[in-house]
Amino acid sequence: MSVKVSMQSLLVGSMLSLTLVGQAWAADLPGKNLKIAVVLKTLANPYWLATQQGIEAKAKEIDAAVTVQAGTDESAIDEQTNMVQTMVGQDFNCFIVAPISNSNLIQPLVTAAKKNIPIVAGDAFDADALAAAGVKLATYVTVRHTDAGKAVAEEMVKRLGGTGKVALIGGLAGHPASIQRLEGFRSGAGGLEIVQEQAADWDREKALNAADAILRAHPDLKGFYAANDGMALGVQQAVNNAGLAGKVLVFGTDAIDDALNSIEAGQMTGTAAQFPYLMGQIEVEACLAASQGAAIDATTVAPQALITSENIAAAKASSPQPWFEYSSPIAKLIK
Repeated sequence: MSVKVSMQSLLVGSMLSLTLVGQAWAADLPGKNLKIAVVLKTLANPYWLATQQGIEAKAKEIDAAVTVQAGTDESAIDEQTNMVQTMVGQDFNCFIVAPISNSNLIQPLVTAAKKNIPIVAGDAFDADALAAAGVKLATYVTVRHTDAGKAVAEEMVKRLGGTGKVALIGGLAGHPASIQRLEGFRSGAGGLEIVQEQAADWDREKALNAADAILRAHPDLKGFYAANDGMALGVQQAVNNAGLAGKVLVFGTDAIDDALNSIEAGQMTGTAAQFPYLMGQIEVEACLAASQGAAIDATTVAPQALITSENIAAAKASSPQPWFEYSSPIAKLIK
């Protein structure tokens, strides 16, 4: 018996098959019911812009919905606090937050904590204040900031032959990451003489002015370490203005694109890379794992590495991801 099948029937059948396959594929994406609220410090800082890009890329990959907000700058504490206060009243089922201070977002997050909504931290909170407010984080995605500072100090010691006058440029006074990075530097400084420390509020212009004053006070200075790359770029400008390019070492932290370009151009000496794009991806993975009930370590440590002229080509070629192998500890927890 012969069977006649029209071209129209074949097309309809094929379209139906493709539709069903597409529906099955979409249903398999693990984040389809995940609505993530993200509140970062500011998108005016390339570090947090890269974090946002990593968050959005991973959210798209798992089919999660994500809404990103951020302060105008890294002093906009009230603005950032109000953002979280508003978002906790909406239908989000996970929060990724990077507080401007270590306490300004705690009270707004109490409501989310009472609803058992997972909260993933992308910067440090005051642990005692969190506990007192009854807010428990799903995890804190971070790096070992002391290791970053120590790696810079050890490289500076090597380049300066173990001695020389250096200065430190910190971020916001009292900020944990800034404190830890500078502590790490001091721990690895050996015979280097730290002649001055100055807070520059994560601000490039303030760092430029601070470095200019330090260079005038210490004309025999041999190096600077700044707690982020924006400030390091300001320091490098001050060094250039003083006619000391190539004579005074300048290191930063974060590995933003402008810093990588500066290193490649023979300006900045190096930066302690933090890979914010990758950290943003890990934070989304943490939201997904927490929403599935996974037990996540209180602290999730992301990779870091020192970038200098010796490995700048590899770093730029792989940016925004690391140039070395890394496996996320949270990815394996996702169902």
